[in-house]
Amino acid sequence: MKTSEEAPAKAGQPIVFFDFARGISAQAVVLGHGLNIFLPGIFMVPGHRVFYMQSFAVIIFFVLSGYLITSAVLKKRDRPEFTFGSYLLDRVARVVYPLFPALALIIACDFLVFRGTIRLPFDGVDLSPQAIAGGFTMLFNHPLLQEFGPRLGVPWINAGPVGSGAPLWSVVAEWWIYVAFGLLAFVALRRTKLGFGSALLLIFAIAVPVGYMARGSYESLAWIIGMLYALAASRVARLPRSFHAWLVVLGTAAFLVGLYYNRQNLHSAATILPASVAFCHLYFLIDGIAAKRSAAGRVPGAFQQRFARGFKSFSLFLSSYSYSLYLLHFSVVSYVWYFLHGVLPAWQLIALSIVASNVIAYVFYLMVERHFHKVGKWLKGVLLRPAAVASAPAGTAERKHDLEDAKP
Repeated sequence: MKTSEEAPAKAGQPIVFFDFARGISAQAVVLGHGLNIFLPGIFMVPGHRVFYMQSFAVIIFFVLSGYLITSAVLKKRDRPEFTFGSYLLDRVARVVYPLFPALALIIACDFLVFRGTIRLPFDGVDLSPQAIAGGFTMLFNHPLLQEFGPRLGVPWINAGPVGSGAPLWSVVAEWWIYVAFGLLAFVALRRTKLGFGSALLLIFAIAVPVGYMARGSYESLAWIIGMLYALAASRVARLPRSFHAWLVVLGTAAFLVGLYYNRQNLHSAATILPASVAFCHLYFLIDGIAAKRSAAGRVPGAFQQRFARGFKSFSLFLSSYSYSLYLLHFSVVSYVWYFLHGVLPAWQLIALSIVASNVIAYVFYLMVERHFHKVGKWLKGVLLRPAAVASAPAGTAERKHDLEDAKP
């Protein structure tokens, strides 16, 4: 994953849970794409049942995003300075600000490496002007443009991902979910009336998740499930821990059954729904266990304390640059394949891709992504009225738990 939103946790363990889930999911995306590209005879055989861990990581990213963004909006809803404008600028700072430099870097490197548009065995690298424009306008893969562009005689508006940024479709999809959710949230919470322009924006934004689901990709369902659990969090948290444990078991079993009967299809509702439900109840289970131990006054031993601190630091570290890793990893893996696929064995290429992706992503995080809260503050100061910029600076938890992230 991946901040400007607060985690809804009451104790440290649930926050670590979110960090760990996001950080490990980002690493799974890199490993999954590495396996696809360097071992295509195993992981890219048409008709074979293969579990794509990167697709499963997308489910985790989406359900986390739905839960955390909804929780943050609920916490801020009574603040007078919290408006749709401030909400959207937070999203711009968190999602779009790191995305655009990453796009520029990907395009420049693609031109240097591939010398323009090219077809690779595992993907197409489109560096056409319309693909570049689609990337920087967040309009590529938009279902409405895909549907009406050819019919209106303007097929160039139907652009796909630019260059080697194929996984960035999920970033754009989630951006439009943020827009649609923000508009609907302020209608529901503030009784805001939508004007004609806002109504058109809502239709344009909501067409993205609806269009994807109409084509059989139900990742947006995971976002909705996360949102629903955030709305009901106070009541769900009071349920017995045994109830959460059973839902984790039953949800996992239903996920495995759906996976089997849908031929490992991790984009179907039959797999995404039970996986999302199981994940949410796993969070509430861990939250309940942590709350019980805290209420009982249990003091962990020295080894447990050291392990907990180490695990927390490790989870926070992985989570901190997970969005940067998602943005850049596929390009890095593609370059490693392009230059070395006939030189090194597959296992070395996979290991090299993972190491190189993490190093480059962390440098990008240090140079670009981690400054998003300053960018958000600047944007609000420039674009919003002074009264709407009175929010306090983001705290540690606020800067940690916001997905941006991205998915394959």
